[in-house]
Amino acid sequence: MTPNVTITISRQLGSGGSYVGKHVADRLHIKYVDREILRKLSAYLQEDEKVLSGREERVSGFWERVMQTFCYGVPEAGYLPPPLRTIPDEDFFAAEAKIIREVTGDCSAVIVGRAGFHILKGRPNLVKVLLHAPREFRVQRIMKIYSIPDRESAEAILDNSDRQRAKFVKTVTGLDWMDASSFNVCVDTEAAGFTGATEIILRLVENILHTSSAKGEKAKR
Repeated sequence: MTPNVTITISRQLGSGGSYVGKHVADRLHIKYVDREILRKLSAYLQEDEKVLSGREERVSGFWERVMQTFCYGVPEAGYLPPPLRTIPDEDFFAAEAKIIREVTGDCSAVIVGRAGFHILKGRPNLVKVLLHAPREFRVQRIMKIYSIPDRESAEAILDNSDRQRAKFVKTVTGLDWMDASSFNVCVDTEAAGFTGATEIILRLVENILHTSSAKGEKAKR
């Protein structure tokens, strides 16, 4: 029986984290965890999913809706985020961490963002990945994906995302978001390509599982 493996993917906006994460999950035939966390968090905190999405680390809520407006032209009025019942950051993060541990506890899974590399630290067969890419690559990619018509808007979205994710990780973990020492491997997705990044992660998973199996056999002797 193959032991469970958990793959956490931290990523910069525009570096293809969700795309690569889904491909890794498909190749390994394991669970890709995303909306399930938000659904369970909504039930746990008794709050609407759309409201909670604005407080998640990943790009959603406010900035996701901003990006969507570019598909239809410039909005006539500024966006006002929906009111949110006061939930202290520490309670929100603790609830999300609890759910992440639960939904990845008894199966192999890929989880993107949400400081999963820290929340799940110490778990056997944990593969921690950081995906990054040069700024120009990321700007061009989000302009294409979200149909953003001008570079200035794309750069503003990119910079805001980087700031928010760095702040989130610092708040939750006390660590610097882009510190390579927190991960098993860091991949430049422009240099490696998304297929190459996927293959690197799959090879790392194979090596970690092999090492874990060898240690288990040695312990039995």
